[in-house]
Amino acid sequence: MNHLRLILITGLSLIALSACQESPNETAEDVSEARQDAQEDVSKARSEEAEEVGKKARSEEAEEVGDAREAAQSDVNEEAAKARRDVMLAEAKGRHQVAMEKCDALTDDAEEDACEALANAQLESDKASAEATFKSANEPN
Repeated sequence: MNHLRLILITGLSLIALSACQESPNETAEDVSEARQDAQEDVSKARSEEAEEVGKKARSEEAEEVGDAREAAQSDVNEEAAKARRDVMLAEAKGRHQVAMEKCDALTDDAEEDACEALANAQLESDKASAEATFKSANEPN
């Protein structure tokens, strides 16, 4: 009776442990989905960037003449810089999502934690880079 109970407990433990780990196919699907989502987000951000810059350029230039045109161009440049920052952030978030899916595939908890820490650090670096790009584009010459 104890032998049967031990076998049953061992079997249930193995089933429970195997349920915690994604198969390589599941991981590949998750990574593929994350890449696709990221690409869609980046495409959307780029489309919005082009639309906003175009709208701003058309409306500002149509209304302004002479010295005011310089101010209008400054506004257009600022909008372009904001849109570029948004694209950079969307790309960074997409890369982060893909990296986190890859980290989920790791079986060792320490490796997974290190992988996630690296992915998070890269995301923060990318965010800082996007903000620096935005600020440098808006600095006076």
